[in-house]
Amino acid sequence: MQGSVKIARRNVLTVGLGLALAVNVLDVRAAEGTGSSLDTIKTLQATLVDSARRLGKAPVAERYRALEPAIVKTHNLPYIAEFALRRQWPMLTDGERQRFVAAFQRLSVMTYAARFGNVAPDAFRPLEARMPDANGREQVTTAIKRDGQPDVSLEYLLQQDGDDWKIINIVADGVSDLALKRAEYQRLFASGGIEGLIAELERQTDRLEGG
Repeated sequence: MQGSVKIARRNVLTVGLGLALAVNVLDVRAAEGTGSSLDTIKTLQATLVDSARRLGKAPVAERYRALEPAIVKTHNLPYIAEFALRRQWPMLTDGERQRFVAAFQRLSVMTYAARFGNVAPDAFRPLEARMPDANGREQVTTAIKRDGQPDVSLEYLLQQDGDDWKIINIVADGVSDLALKRAEYQRLFASGGIEGLIAELERQTDRLEGG
């Protein structure tokens, strides 16, 4: 995607805005809970904007450390990881599951750190929340600006997890990130098993960190 931000459509894992929040406010919200689905997306996007402002020229690893708490707080990464391997999940050991989720989390956070190093305060369009679906999940829509090109639409699907609303999928211009992950991970598992899949996620993380 581009427009104050350059992000490949496939790499949109997750995006959002709440521009007026300072770092200490973000830390408090991360500790207390996100309150509503809109709050979740505002917290995420505010964190991305603030990280770009403070650490835009810093190494990717430094942005990773700054973003990790908010990404973990606003996304249900264990749920996404399990869903991507739903067919194989019952046959995995607890240790394999834990290692896969950990590798998936590192890649997810590193993707944000690598792709959102240059986010302008006005990069995102206003948020709009839609009525919950039959499963109680909520959708929040927005868009990200691109210079000289149409905006990229973003649809966040969130479900409640305790006191928090957490992202479980992002649809960018009609393309589901979760569907892409599931297809890719199924292919990697079929060719290399869980060890091959984890190794590939780690390689992708290393490539992103290296720029």
